[in-house]
Amino acid sequence: MVFQAFIDDSYTPDGEFVLAGHVATAESWVAFAKEWEELLPFGTIAPNGKFHFKMSEMAALPERMERLPAFWRAIQNHVAVSLSCRINIAELRRARARIYIPAADLRWGFWANPYLAASRCLLDMFHNKRKEIESRIPSSEPVDFIFDEQTEKAVVLEAWARYIAGRPDETRRLYGATPRFENDHKFLPLQAADFWAWWVRKWSEAGDLKGRLHELDFGKWKAAGTAKTLVIHISFNEDQLVESMIEGSRQLVGPGPVIYDVTFSDQLVKS
Repeated sequence: MVFQAFIDDSYTPDGEFVLAGHVATAESWVAFAKEWEELLPFGTIAPNGKFHFKMSEMAALPERMERLPAFWRAIQNHVAVSLSCRINIAELRRARARIYIPAADLRWGFWANPYLAASRCLLDMFHNKRKEIESRIPSSEPVDFIFDEQTEKAVVLEAWARYIAGRPDETRRLYGATPRFENDHKFLPLQAADFWAWWVRKWSEAGDLKGRLHELDFGKWKAAGTAKTLVIHISFNEDQLVESMIEGSRQLVGPGPVIYDVTFSDQLVKS
């Protein structure tokens, strides 16, 4: 059985950054695409003249927002798990500034920009929770990740081998094939990922992410009563980002150098 995760991002400049999407079997995605395509005339028109779904465009007019329940039902009908990761771009920048290692030339790798940081956090979270979602995705089955086309594509692919090499042996085999980057006009599940990423960001900015995720509260309508999708999420605040960066830096510089979190008055951490 082949499982695929389709992932997209949504962000506010220097604010909330969300990477999110859905996991289903390849067969389920085929059925989903057929149902979603039938709904696209109720979406918007892309620059290429074809119907598509773009959540930011749907949110521009109240009458478009009224069409959303049908799109969500299509997601629920076929998706096994919805997943998301949230970080804050300004907090990520401050977290990098807090770490000091004397005489070290820090190369931040995945922590260099929000997309790379969120992708690492999302992948780690998903595979750390595999036992919890085994009823939907057997823990023995690998999952292939497909991302919406991004400028970070080359950097992600370049870092993939190093990332996989750093994963525990027992989970490495579950990461599936090397991530792919595809066009959302050709791969319709990426439009469903856009739907989910936009809403998770909106709920986070409203200050009630946990409650909205639990209730599946989309404003004028709620889907919790008919929910078929298992939702998993992780958020990283500034302190948690610093902790993860320190752990990653220790792996790079070895046991010798001292690592400081300068926010805590040069308090020694992880020595």
